[in-house]
Amino acid sequence: MSRTKKPEKISEYLAELALPPFPVALEYLWDSFNRIRRRKGGGFGGQNPIEWPDIDAFCRHSRLRFETWEIEIIESLDDLFLNTKDTD
Repeated sequence: MSRTKKPEKISEYLAELALPPFPVALEYLWDSFNRIRRRKGGGFGGQNPIEWPDIDAFCRHSRLRFETWEIEIIESLDDLFLNTKDTD
């Protein structure tokens, strides 16, 4: 921000960077997604998506049981992750 040539644009830049507060009640899903994603390998075409066997193995080994909506959130997070990797 300090390097901007137009100081009046600082508030505009800050508004673009602002994020909503993290939903602390869903932190366990974010942690679970990151744990699964860290162990998912990539191939010649880039990162592989998280698959059902990955989620199943994670649940068995961590002794967690996800509801359908929780799995959908993990899948959505993975889709977002893969889409941003495609644009890099």
